[in-house]
Order: sequence, then structure tokens, then C-alpha cells
Amino acid sequence: MIIFLLFSFWDYSYDLDVDFNYDNNVYAYSQEYIDDFINGVRQYRFPFETYDDLITSFDFTLLVRNKFIDKRTTTFSIDLNTDNYLLNRQKNYQRYTFGIRQSFGRYAVKLSYQVIPGYLIRYYRDPYDGSTDYIGCEVTYHTARGKISFMTLHDITLIAGYAHRWDNYIPEFNRYDASGHVVSFGLEKMLRKRIDFAFGYEFRNSYTDSADASTSGVDITPDGSFYQHTLSGNLSVQMVAVLPTTMKLSYNYSFRSYETSTGEDSLHFGRIDHRHRIMLGIYPRLITGLRLKLTLMRQWRRATSEVLSDINSIKDYTRYRAGAGFEFYY
Repeated sequence: MIIFLLFSFWDYSYDLDVDFNYDNNVYAYSQEYIDDFINGVRQYRFPFETYDDLITSFDFTLLVRNKFIDKRTTTFSIDLNTDNYLLNRQKNYQRYTFGIRQSFGRYAVKLSYQVIPGYLIRYYRDPYDGSTDYIGCEVTYHTARGKISFMTLHDITLIAGYAHRWDNYIPEFNRYDASGHVVSFGLEKMLRKRIDFAFGYEFRNSYTDSADASTSGVDITPDGSFYQHTLSGNLSVQMVAVLPTTMKLSYNYSFRSYETSTGEDSLHFGRIDHRHRIMLGIYPRLITGLRLKLTLMRQWRRATSEVLSDINSIKDYTRYRAGAGFEFYY
């Protein structure tokens, strides 16, 4: 009854995405590691069946609106996402995001909280066991975020945001527990009637909390602290090609520098990562309330190090993801 009354007197909308994707490198391994997996070299490092997989994703977003403050719209949002892998089922994960946005005319304020529990990154040697046992490195991500947006007289939307992140690893890998800050700025502008452009910049730092991490004496405690700059651009074009269609193209570049001062931590000392990601999406509208989704993504990382000349054979990777799906919206 409460839910019925809520939707009877409040405005609402929803978006449900169902996607089917092929990912050629679900663990983001370098080509050398993939070759080792294929050729059975030290196979104990790879306790899984395949490094690529088919992924089924469900993403449901619900927006509920009402006017509480000076006849300005208040929006409550819930976003629930799940990714399910066909073979690497241990990689299955969920993402939950809850938010509230308050409009004040030309500007608006939004607060949100997101949690990704038990996300499996990949398999690493058990740091508390001197044997060759490799176990899953799982982490729970928490992010609290605030954002302010303002629309200028020239219909340019300016955006500024701040977020605080916590990364909580399972006990075997609590040496990687970290927290940090994220500051972001961006703008959105309609260039022409059917062309939208967005640009963003983000600064992020992350500091590992290794002081409370227990160690086994097997190896040193790594320090994954870093700072990172990210630039992103998005272009959206609406057209009519048999069906009304939206085409989206985006590019993202991140520069990450690790800050450890311990030269023995060879995987992090003097290391810099360059990560690129380019995405193309085509969204034909089949009928009102239903779109077809065709997407393609390429992501790659190139690493350099002051002390480890072959860091690229460990940390460089290239990853592709191609998919199709449907978007139901109201």
C-alpha cells in the first residue's frame, strides 16, 4: 500500500539495461601472463578455467521525485547493478548506489553513496603462506560523493564534485587497505541541436593504511599509495538512420604516479601508469521506451618504472569488450 501511494502521488521514472558482453581479458593480465596461462607455465598462478568470458549485466535505476523546498524538485535515486560471468563465476559482483538531488533553479546539489562488496580483482600468492598457493584478492569499495552543478546563461552546465573512497580488502590482503580523496570538475554543452559534448577533469589520491596490517615475514609490505590525474571527453550525436539513433563516443586518460619511498618495493617505487579507454556506443530506438544497445570498448595500460626494467611485462595490458543489449526506460 505504501509503495502504491508513493507512485500515485510522486513522479517517477526508471531505466533497466540488460547487456550481454564478451570480455577478452577479465583479469587485466599482461600478454606475457596470458601466454603463460595458455602454455601451462606455472599453472598454479591461474586457478580458473579461462581468462576471457561472456558477461550478463543487469542495471536498474529508479528515480522518484517530489517538491518539498520552495517548489523545487527533490529526486531520490537507487541504482542496482549486477555482472554475472558465464565461466569465471567467482568474478560475479554487485554495485549499489543511493542518492538524493535537490534542485534550486539554475543550480543543484546531489549526494550519493556507493558500495561494491566482495569484488575479485585477480589471484595473488597468499602473503601468509610460503607455498605457491594463489587465492582471490577481494575488496569492498565504498564511495561517498557530493556534487554541485550550475547552468550558465549560455546553457553550459558546470559541475564540481568531491568524493571520499575507502577500499577494504579481505584479511589476507589488508595490507592494501586504502582511503583517499577525489576532486572533479567538468562541463556539459549542447554544441548544436543534436550534438552534446562533455569534458571532465579529476584528481584522486589514495593512501594505503599498512600500519595495522599484519605481516607474515614472507615479503615486504607494499605501499600502493598514489596520486592520479584523469581527463575525459564525451560526444553524443542524435541522428535518424532508419531508426532514431544516438551515437556516443568517449575517451578517458589517466596518469597515475606511485609515491612509495621504499626502493625494495620494486612494483611501486618510481612507477608511473598511463591508462587509456575509448568507448563507442550506438543506441537505436526500436519503439518508445525501448532501445537497442551496441557497444565496443578498448582499454590499455602502459607502465614505466625507475627500478624494474621489465615492469611492462607484468603490468601492461590490453582489454577489449564488445556487447549488445536492450534498454527499457520510462
